[in-house]
Amino acid sequence: MGRKILVIVFVVLFSAATLLAVETEYKVEPYHGQYGGILITPTLSGPKTLNPAVARETSSTDIIGRFLDFLIELDQYGTIQSEGRLAKSWERLENGKVWIFHLRKGVLWSDGVPFTADDVVWTFNKVWENPNIPSGTQDVIKDAKGNFPVVEKIDDYTVKFTLKMPFRPFLRSVGEAWILPKHVLAKSVEEGTFQQQWTVSDIDKIVGTGPFIPSEYVSGERVVLKRNPHYWRKDLDGKILPYLDGEVFKIITDQNAILLAFESGEVDHMGPRSADYPRLRKEAEQKGFIVGLDGPTFGTQFFCFNFNTPDPVKRKWFRNEYFRKAVAYAFNKDAVIETTYNGLADAQWSAVSAAAKYFYNPNVRKYPYNLNFSRAMLKLGGFKLVKGKLVDKDGNPVKFIITTNSGNTVREDMCNILVENLKKLGMDVTFAPQDFNSLVKKLLNTGDWEGLMIGLTGGVDPHGGSNVWKLDGDLHFWNYSPEKRKYVKEQNDYYCPDWAKEIDAIYKKESMVSDEEAKVLFDKFQEIVAEHLPLIYTVQRKYIYAYSKKIHNMEPTAFGGRTWNVYAIWKEK
Repeated sequence: MGRKILVIVFVVLFSAATLLAVETEYKVEPYHGQYGGILITPTLSGPKTLNPAVARETSSTDIIGRFLDFLIELDQYGTIQSEGRLAKSWERLENGKVWIFHLRKGVLWSDGVPFTADDVVWTFNKVWENPNIPSGTQDVIKDAKGNFPVVEKIDDYTVKFTLKMPFRPFLRSVGEAWILPKHVLAKSVEEGTFQQQWTVSDIDKIVGTGPFIPSEYVSGERVVLKRNPHYWRKDLDGKILPYLDGEVFKIITDQNAILLAFESGEVDHMGPRSADYPRLRKEAEQKGFIVGLDGPTFGTQFFCFNFNTPDPVKRKWFRNEYFRKAVAYAFNKDAVIETTYNGLADAQWSAVSAAAKYFYNPNVRKYPYNLNFSRAMLKLGGFKLVKGKLVDKDGNPVKFIITTNSGNTVREDMCNILVENLKKLGMDVTFAPQDFNSLVKKLLNTGDWEGLMIGLTGGVDPHGGSNVWKLDGDLHFWNYSPEKRKYVKEQNDYYCPDWAKEIDAIYKKESMVSDEEAKVLFDKFQEIVAEHLPLIYTVQRKYIYAYSKKIHNMEPTAFGGRTWNVYAIWKEK
């Protein structure tokens, strides 16, 4: 018996040693640079979690994106690169129903353990396709009939994905799912505790394949990341990347304070507001800044109302399409563009950004600022003025709260402009900004909110919004279904209009067809959203960037942002 155990141990150790001995297939990047330095990056709030299945806010996903990686590679314009990331190549077989990924050999996790096909297969089978671990990724990788791909290991560096039906956005959707370390997290999945792993207090337990690994979190102050010693990219000179020793996300909860911190050299780069652009351009030469424009951005910003807010009277208002149209006509986009964005923005009417050129539909219904139109919509919706106060058909005064994330002065300005105009219509509206992480908790968990101004990231293919627009989507937060949220079920008056069902049907169909057919479907989707206004879009800002001349290899774009290639950025000492 003892001899048998020794043989098994020897085989395991021999297998591990063999994997470690594999020569690393580095991805060579077109850069030159110098080692050293810490990149100081500003952020309005700290992460809520470091678990990618739980994270819903950019304050968390920005950090996660530093230590976890994908199979495929996107450049700064969102184009899929044939030489991938963790997968060096792939094959499309059987009319897109079979995909074979060839993984980059010799890649190590940050703790030195080999990355293999086992990690990829386990990540999909046990996490992303696990019904007990709900996530936005599930919504994106399912086919039109709700099927997940079958993921199998062919050998240590080859993975096979088999689909039950063709899935148009497969490569982008599956290829951009974060790959997790099986050896670190498998036990928690088996025990049912995965969603409690990698909290912000678990900073010393994080393992990844990204360029940096978090090492310290001081709430309200900073997140510190250190260089991953086992990263799998190198430069043209053969230097293993990243160049930086690390990165610090400095938490500064006000955009005015971020501007001052950048001007004083406390942070190395920032995304300026439009109002800051002339000031920074004027200072650029003297202070050594690089300031520029790109865009429009892929993200969208909008107002919305909670169809399942706790107050049943307010639920009726927010579900009333004429009420939402009245609000849309009351938002003065021209004033926002001129005053808040310094002219560096365009009115947005569609649910898809103009940056997504192929799928963008400019021919949707528009709601130019006109309070008389607002009054007409309110009348059609059953509202009327009584002694200067707006009341509904039952005589209830229209009174509610609009919120956004505090410290984002641009969003605060937009809320103030809207509130001022809604008061002209007789509404009693209070603007009460909240801490971002607290706000997200209400949106995703408790449903205890009324009106909201917020934004979502976008991309080149609207399929990425599946988790937002499907009726059972993980981010369908303005009207969660009873199956998704207990509080909706308890209210027992779930409201799902036909147009919402039509959007759901579009998102189930678009993945089965060609890009050309999907374009037609997404055009219709944008028309439906513009007509019925579950989300009331605001303006599309230009992408503005600013960084110190001491920072090199930074290549900002509206899609990639300032740090899409953070592995190649270096800083003068």
